[in-house]
Amino acid sequence: MEVDLKASRLLTAQIARLVERGDVVAAERLRERRRAIDARFDPAQALAGTVRYLSSARERLGRDDLAVVSYHMGIGNLTNVLLAYAPGDLTVPDLALPDLVGEEDLSWARVFFDTTPDRNGGADALLARLGDDSPTYYWRVLAAQEIMRLYREDSERLQELDLLHAAKGSAEEALHPPFETERFADATDLQEAWDENVLQPLPDDPGRLGFAVHPSMGELAPRLGQPRELYRGLRAEALAVLVFIGTRVQAISAANQPLEVTSSLRDDAYQELLRTGNPEAAQGYSLHTTGFAFDILRRYESGAQAQAFQFLLDDLTARNLIAWVREPAAIHVTVSSEAEILVPLMLEES
Repeated sequence: MEVDLKASRLLTAQIARLVERGDVVAAERLRERRRAIDARFDPAQALAGTVRYLSSARERLGRDDLAVVSYHMGIGNLTNVLLAYAPGDLTVPDLALPDLVGEEDLSWARVFFDTTPDRNGGADALLARLGDDSPTYYWRVLAAQEIMRLYREDSERLQELDLLHAAKGSAEEALHPPFETERFADATDLQEAWDENVLQPLPDDPGRLGFAVHPSMGELAPRLGQPRELYRGLRAEALAVLVFIGTRVQAISAANQPLEVTSSLRDDAYQELLRTGNPEAAQGYSLHTTGFAFDILRRYESGAQAQAFQFLLDDLTARNLIAWVREPAAIHVTVSSEAEILVPLMLEES
């Protein structure tokens, strides 16, 4: 595949400036020039190159899913991860990597979900050292596959999902669409939810659970004539995920300081008041008004604590249990209803 990298980068920058100015005709002319000197931008050549790479990777790695992972991660990097996860004596002539993959049943799902900082640490260290999102690349390919299926079979559903995913900085509205999710309008709605045990209070046990309630949570409640405690709770699914994150981050990182939860439950009245002084507050539908969202302060005791938290965010996202977005001061987490699977385990134990 022929690539004039220097010229291609120059043209790419020029194309971006033309697109920004709205000169699509001139931008397309430059795209044609770029295709002539960089085969990666020629669809036919790029597709042929992809097929060649995946075919070679499939032969060397022994599985289709691993070949796809290697397309982002690289065959060499992925090979090192596989060997760290399930070490094999590759000095034996008749034991090639595909044999090891087959004998150990090394699917990417198994390697990804079974590799944590405190389990299969060698493989986890290699993945962390990559410093990119290649470990989660395979899940995005599967998502693209689902997009194409919907494009062919259910275009209306695809359009609906497109709007939901684009509404916020994460997939939170896809998890809880505004047109079908219960929201709390005011203190009366919240009190009814508390009385019916729809909401659970945030426990105060940072040493055991790995998280603490920040003093500012619910600080606007007095201006609404309400106690702060009214706004210090979550639905059971969200609380279960919070407990899971807190305890796992603590176990993995050995941190002494807990994660700090700055926001949890709100009603529409509280959200409206918050908008007047917080530019990060959602202007429309806020997931905090559903009881499925919480914010964790971006202040960590150590790099190990931050890395453990990031690991859990990626892991839970891949399982479709959360959506999250990085805000200036906090990580905003929205929990899926599917997280109810964690409720018996995490809340009964806590």
